[in-house]
Amino acid sequence: MGQLSPWFTIEPGFSNFAPSCKYLFSQVASVNLQFQNPKIKLLEIDAYRPNYYQHTDILVTNNWISPAMLESQYYEQFPDSFYGGVYGGQVPVESVATTKKFNCFINRMDPIRQSWLYQLIRRNLFELGYVSFNMDISRHGTQDTPLQVFEQQFRQHLDIFGPEHDFIKSQVPYRSFDVNTLPDQIIMQSNFSIVLETYFDCNEIITYSEKIFRCLKLPRPWVMFAMKHAVQGLRDMGFDVLDDLVDHSYDTIDFAINRQVAILDQIEVMCENQLTTSIIARCEEAAEHNQKLLSKLSNTFNKDVDDTFKRAVAKCLQL
Repeated sequence: MGQLSPWFTIEPGFSNFAPSCKYLFSQVASVNLQFQNPKIKLLEIDAYRPNYYQHTDILVTNNWISPAMLESQYYEQFPDSFYGGVYGGQVPVESVATTKKFNCFINRMDPIRQSWLYQLIRRNLFELGYVSFNMDISRHGTQDTPLQVFEQQFRQHLDIFGPEHDFIKSQVPYRSFDVNTLPDQIIMQSNFSIVLETYFDCNEIITYSEKIFRCLKLPRPWVMFAMKHAVQGLRDMGFDVLDDLVDHSYDTIDFAINRQVAILDQIEVMCENQLTTSIIARCEEAAEHNQKLLSKLSNTFNKDVDDTFKRAVAKCLQL
């Protein structure tokens, strides 16, 4: 999974991440001592799309994976306590005035994320929010520069956004807030958040990263661009997703682009609303509930990890 202390662990509320991940990997090493060759693989802790068809070992993951992608006898899923152990942690909340309608953090650069930048411009939303477009191409495996990739993605996939491209091309990489300001501070200065999760175009998995848990722990509404039924997955775990304030019906839409359009429609509605005292109070109630739930889930993290690996070992022995 790479480094154990990614950048977001400097934020309040993510101090659990590194020690929890170290415990997970120590368990992998421990159980693999039972075999001549390692047979248990730990899926990357951040949200990850599995491409795993070797059928020679067992994948241990926080992802829900459909049988169409990988049969259950070849992987073992952590229970909900995984999210409490890895992403739990109290976030101190200070009351601040909101100065923008929304925030939208876009780090990696792919055609769909780039289309979000264009869509915000096309719908006259761009100036209303705290927006970042960092142009991270570290996973592209290319020698091209970020600006070259930006132009390539526009020409190959996004030329319908010609006016929007001309408007923004001289301003990228773009950030409308200070680089030293932490995301939780930007969220609190916004009326609501647009969460672009790590994966959003593969409905055969449901997986989450720190992006959504950051918002669940803060008293502001949000919409989430992720795979189909990702919001329902959070409901099923017991999180308060503010259904009374946000229309999450986009969560049932199959095709990612149609889901994006429905979310943008909802964003336009939310930009017309005011963040009233009563709405803030409702959001504070949800944030408190979600922080308590994550704390409760974290209490059984170590035991549940141990039990998960025991089940994985049993599956390895059956291969």
